[in-house]
Amino acid sequence: MSAQQMIMHHGIRIPRPVLNVDLHVLPEFTGRVVLYIENGQVKCDRQLLDDEHICSLETFIEMVLRIEEAAGGTDSNTNS
Repeated sequence: MSAQQMIMHHGIRIPRPVLNVDLHVLPEFTGRVVLYIENGQVKCDRQLLDDEHICSLETFIEMVLRIEEAAGGTDSNTNS
């Protein structure tokens, strides 16, 4: 058995948790995969395409507002 890495958790050294995952990708796949994990179990996985990106809803809204401002589409200053 290979030496498992240890981490500190609440002042106690414990083995680093390992999550064994079966990914549904081809053997020659190189890229990004998103995992949905619930209670330590992988519920699904999805390969991200090269033109796909992930962000929070808050970040997405901020990006849209900045693009609209740059394009002159909206005035985000509601006090003017």
